[in-house]
Amino acid sequence: MDPSMEPGTRSIAVRLAPHAVRLAALWILAGAASKMFTGTPAELPAPLLALDIDPVAIIVAGVAVEAAIGLIAFFTPRVGAIGVIVLLSFFAALLLGHIGEGAETCGCFGGAMKVPAGVMLAADVAFLALASASSLRAGMLSPAAIRAAIGPFAIVVMLVAIGVGAYTANFTNSRLEAMLATTRPQPSPSAPDATAANISKPAPQPAVEWKLPDTIPEQVLLRPSQWMNKPLADTPLGTWVDTSKFPRTATLVFFYKSCNHCAALLAELAAKQAANPSIAPKYVLVQLPTPPAYKGKLFVDKVPEHELWVELPSVVKAYVMTPPWLVDIDGGKVVRVERIPWPGEKDPKPAAPK
Repeated sequence: MDPSMEPGTRSIAVRLAPHAVRLAALWILAGAASKMFTGTPAELPAPLLALDIDPVAIIVAGVAVEAAIGLIAFFTPRVGAIGVIVLLSFFAALLLGHIGEGAETCGCFGGAMKVPAGVMLAADVAFLALASASSLRAGMLSPAAIRAAIGPFAIVVMLVAIGVGAYTANFTNSRLEAMLATTRPQPSPSAPDATAANISKPAPQPAVEWKLPDTIPEQVLLRPSQWMNKPLADTPLGTWVDTSKFPRTATLVFFYKSCNHCAALLAELAAKQAANPSIAPKYVLVQLPTPPAYKGKLFVDKVPEHELWVELPSVVKAYVMTPPWLVDIDGGKVVRVERIPWPGEKDPKPAAPK
């Protein structure tokens, strides 16, 4: 506590500080609850989607940490104040990076609510300033107070995070699986054959004609790193594009037209192809649809010569993927995947054949 403060002012600060921390904790808990019950990964902040990590796992971890810190700060604000301040500072830094990528919405609620990134940053900074100033004036951030709170805080965070994380993982995965299961094409049942009993060898089943699913989800997860050694038709891409029209051996390039990093990669591939066309792979360009709300520049203006250019159906609200990606197929099977990092990112290691 600031010794220079008047006794009356100091007393008011001591009384109000816990309530200021509780208010910030409620803000954190609101975001955690939204992600837990209604959120989808489609609009997580760009720095998080840039990681090659299952976005459901990101939501689960986020809910667990936010709920743990929020609950501790609400019921024991003197113990949880430092956690609230650290978490809101992290949110602010994350949003600055998200805004730097040109995002219009924050994605802080996992896609459950559309909140402008700038509005969310202002709210986080306001709660951060309120909690920090109140806690500092009341002496809750003194070295002695922090040392006393670290032990209980760490134990409670761990226990709450484990419980909330386990529940969220089960709830979120069950909800997404139920939603995505309806999108997988199923073969049409064939009418029973009256002579079937007299045939010793089953008749070959006709190939299932490809078509879009009858039920369209709001978002589709595309994680090429999970497609290794699988036939392309059996991956989520095969649900949304008729891959039977693809060359059996080719390099797939996933991109947005609105992505300047994708445009740079496509131009680079075109230049390499022009320099030595004899060794250039066959390319299939897989375009993710530009969101209708996007009114910015379309950067892609030069592409390599290609066998096929397909655009994923725009009936899906969002495809969860951070391009550009390169996916090599051989004999119709995925044999190599690589995400091309954006400037400043750590280069990911490409997945090679097992």
